[in-house]
Amino acid sequence: MSEDIEGKTVNLYPIDYPFETLVSRINSDIPKTILNPEFQRKYKWDKDGWGRASKFIESCLMRIPLPSCYFAEDENRKQLVIDGVQRLTTITRFFNDEFALEGMTTFKELEGKRFSELGDLQAELESTTIRCIVLRKENPKKLIREIFARLNQGAVQLSDQEIRHAIYPGSLDNLLVELSGVQEISRFGFAKDNYKARNDREPDEQVLRFFAFSDDMELANYEGVLKDFLNNYMEQNSEVGVQEIAQLRNKFQTALDNCKVIFEDNVFVDETRERPRQGMVHYDLLMVTVGLLDRQVVEGKKDEIKIAYNELCASDDFRRTLSGGLQKKTSILRRRNLWERLLNVAIN
Repeated sequence: MSEDIEGKTVNLYPIDYPFETLVSRINSDIPKTILNPEFQRKYKWDKDGWGRASKFIESCLMRIPLPSCYFAEDENRKQLVIDGVQRLTTITRFFNDEFALEGMTTFKELEGKRFSELGDLQAELESTTIRCIVLRKENPKKLIREIFARLNQGAVQLSDQEIRHAIYPGSLDNLLVELSGVQEISRFGFAKDNYKARNDREPDEQVLRFFAFSDDMELANYEGVLKDFLNNYMEQNSEVGVQEIAQLRNKFQTALDNCKVIFEDNVFVDETRERPRQGMVHYDLLMVTVGLLDRQVVEGKKDEIKIAYNELCASDDFRRTLSGGLQKKTSILRRRNLWERLLNVAIN
């Protein structure tokens, strides 16, 4: 079965899964239906107790028709839940006896009962079916991304990097997760006494930015939309080999260390501002310039490089590139050209 979306064809098929089958597939030692941990973190139906989850279970017992869920097949034909996570997480948790029903209005006799205490209604719930739309693995990743984004426009909205994390699992994604734990990345933009965690896989995306920008220094494949630029890099490199992963890890760590040698505790900060703070503009610019210099040059010319960067940040030409679209291709290249002229003088 197929249906047209903006002139493209989605390859899919519907299937009606009984709850018992779905929970078995989700709870299996090697899950066949995958409730991605990133989305489980966003489970909201237990925020104020289990009232909303209980209402859903009661609706199921009343045989009220349920909205469809959407799955995407991976290369091994496993099914990743891309819409319906709240419902399927609720069903799974209830079947696992993780909460008792509360606030019941139709099945009042079930108030306070867990799944194992439902008696004959256990079988009734197990046989309840939900329509699931499965997007076949043959669909282009770009199309899956588009569907994923559209289906997740509700209250539990996913970030661009969360969608990449779901659609492009593999060696590169694992490396992004690993390097996102580096303190300079995980704490980026926060005051030293602020212990709030960054959400929505922002640190992963920050690492990805370096790899994508350093791989295409001329921005030949950058068409002005950062999201698409990062999507394309991740799609093309999601399953790179062990040796290349080691090279990428070393490249990132070397670039970060170079920046720290020069700027120390004020890395990726505009010190010419009245209230200096870290900014992604400085990260993007420094990591692919200073970050790629030879370490001997960095250590021998660190004072000159720091003075030159402060001169750049104080210049009107540089500050004009910070208005009207930070991620415009022309703005990125203009900043880099301004900086490279000053950097070349500093190191030579």
